[in-house]
Amino acid sequence: MATQNLWLWNPTQAVCTRVPLSTKLAQKTSPAYPKVKRVICAESSQIAEQNTRRSANYKPNLWNYQFLQSLGNDPKVKKLEERASEIEEEVRHMMTSVDIEPLSLLELIDDVQRLGLTYKFEEDIVKALDEKIVLLNENQKHKGGVHATALRFRLLRQHGFEISQDVFKNFKDKEGGFDIELKNDVQGLLSLYEASYLGFEGENLLDEARLFSTTQLKSNLKEGVNTKLAEQVSHALELPYHRRVHRLEARRYIDIYEPKESHHQLLLELAKLDFNMVQSQHQKELQELSRWWREMGLTNKLDFVRDRLMEVYFWALGMAPHPDLSECRKAITKMFGLVTIIDDVYDVYGTLDELELFTDAVERWNVDAVNTLPEYMKLCYLALYNAVNDTTYSILKEKGHGNLSYLSKSWRELCKAFIQEAKWSNNKIIPGFRQYLENASVSSSGVTLLVPSYFLVCQQQDITDQALESLTNFRGIVRSSCTIFRLCNDLATSADELERGETTNSITSYMHENGTYEEETREELSILIDGEWKKMNQERVLDSALPKSFVEIAINMARVSHCTYQYGDGLGRPDYTTNNIKLLLVDPLPIH
Repeated sequence: MATQNLWLWNPTQAVCTRVPLSTKLAQKTSPAYPKVKRVICAESSQIAEQNTRRSANYKPNLWNYQFLQSLGNDPKVKKLEERASEIEEEVRHMMTSVDIEPLSLLELIDDVQRLGLTYKFEEDIVKALDEKIVLLNENQKHKGGVHATALRFRLLRQHGFEISQDVFKNFKDKEGGFDIELKNDVQGLLSLYEASYLGFEGENLLDEARLFSTTQLKSNLKEGVNTKLAEQVSHALELPYHRRVHRLEARRYIDIYEPKESHHQLLLELAKLDFNMVQSQHQKELQELSRWWREMGLTNKLDFVRDRLMEVYFWALGMAPHPDLSECRKAITKMFGLVTIIDDVYDVYGTLDELELFTDAVERWNVDAVNTLPEYMKLCYLALYNAVNDTTYSILKEKGHGNLSYLSKSWRELCKAFIQEAKWSNNKIIPGFRQYLENASVSSSGVTLLVPSYFLVCQQQDITDQALESLTNFRGIVRSSCTIFRLCNDLATSADELERGETTNSITSYMHENGTYEEETREELSILIDGEWKKMNQERVLDSALPKSFVEIAINMARVSHCTYQYGDGLGRPDYTTNNIKLLLVDPLPIH
C-alpha cells in the first residue's frame, strides 16, 4: 500500500524531509530541487554526530520456544492417513472418468489445485489435460463461453502446455475491443482476469484482457454482485491467484468450497484430511528447527536483531510446500534465519569498518577468519560458517551432490551486496536506479535461498553446467524471482528505512533519477514486477536450463514475497503475518 508521504532533498537545510503527497511540490526541473548524488538525512546525521549504534526498534518475537514445542502431537494422524488413502483413489477415478465433460473436468482440476491437492494428482492432471483438453476440436474449445476458454488457457499454461493467446480473439467485437456483452458474466470475467496473469512478454491481447476484465469487475463490485462472488472478486483484484501462496489459498478455499452446492463431498473431505496431516508434519519440522534456533543462541546474545524463526519457516513453506521437500524447507529456514540476523548487522548495528572485516571474513570462508572480528561478529560468523557447512553435509548425504563452493559463493555475493548498500548509506549516496537494482536483487538474499533449494530438489542428471551457470550467475528465472523479492520488499519497507537514515532503496533511487512523485514511482515499480512475472511465465512453459521442480520453487519465492510484504513489512512487523501463520501452522481444520 502506498504511503502518504514523500521524502525529498531540501538543499537549503541539506537534509531529507518528509512531504505529504497532497502538498503542491516544485516543478521537477526546478533549481530548488536539483538532482544530487549525495544526500544527508537529519536523523542519520545526528546519529553520526552522537557516534551511537542505531536501532530498528523491531517488534518482539510472537512465537516463543515453549509455544512452538507445544504444537502438534495429534494421535489421530494415522487414522487420517488411512482414510485419505481410500478417498484419494475415488477422486482419481473421478478425474479419469471417460464420461466427464471437458468443462466439468477443467473445473474439477481447478478445484483439486485450489484445495491444495495438486501434489497428489500432478501426473493425473497432466495426463487428463493432454488426452482430453489439448486435442479438443474447435467447437468443443469454445463451448462454455469465456469462462471455459479462460480456465482451459490458464490450466494448460500452468502445467507447461503451449497455448496461444489467440484463443481470446473470439470474444472481441468488430471494433477490436473485448465484447461489452461480457460485462454481466462475472464468473467469465473473473476467469479471464485470472488467465491474463499467465501472459508472456509481448502478449498484448492478454494485457487488453486484464484491463478489460479488471475494469468490468470493479464496475460490477460497485453495482453490487451476489455476496459470495463479490468476496472472490475482491480477493482476486487485490492479488491474482497465480501470484498468491497456494497452500495459504488452499486453506481459504476449503472454507469457500464447502458451502458450494456443486461441491464434491469426497474431494472436500480429502482436502481437510490432507491439510491437517501436512500441517502436523510442518509442526514437527518447526519443533526441530526451534531447537536448532535456540541452541544457536544469536537472538539472545544480539538484542538488535529480529527473532523471526516462525516467519522465515512460513517463507520456506511458501517456497517449498510439497510434503516431500522437508529437507529443503529446513535448509531455507536456516539460511533465511541467518540472513535476517546478518542483514540487521549490516543495516542497523555494524560500523563500516566492522562490516568490511565481516565481508572479508566471509570472502575467505575460513574458520580462522573469526579472529579478525569484534566479539558480537564472531558469534554471527561462526553460526553462519557452521550452518552452511552443516547444510552442505545434509545435501551431500541426502542427494550426493558436492555443493559447498556454490553455497559459500552465494553468501560471499550477498555480503558484498550488503557492504555496497552500507557504503551508499554511510556516505549518503543515492545510486542510479539500475545500479541500485543490480546490487539490490542480490542483497534481497534470494540466491542464498535458491542455491540450497536447487541441490535439494534436483536429481543428479539435472545438475548441468548450463543450469549451474543460470543459478550462480543470476540468469533467467533466478534473476526475475530475486528482483520481485527486492521490489516487494522495498515497496513495503522504504518508509521505515528512511526513518533510520538509510538512503538506498528502489523508491528513493527511482524518484531521484526520474524526478517522480512517490505515488507515481510505486506504480512504475509495480509495472516492473509485472514484467518480471511475464518473463517467469515464459520460462516456465518454454525450455529452461533449470529443472521444473526448481522453477516452481523460484516462482514460489516470488509468491511468498508478495504475501509477506502485501500489507507492510511482514518480517519487521510480525503482526502483519500472524493470521496467515495461524491458518497454516497453528490451527487445524475441524473434521467431523
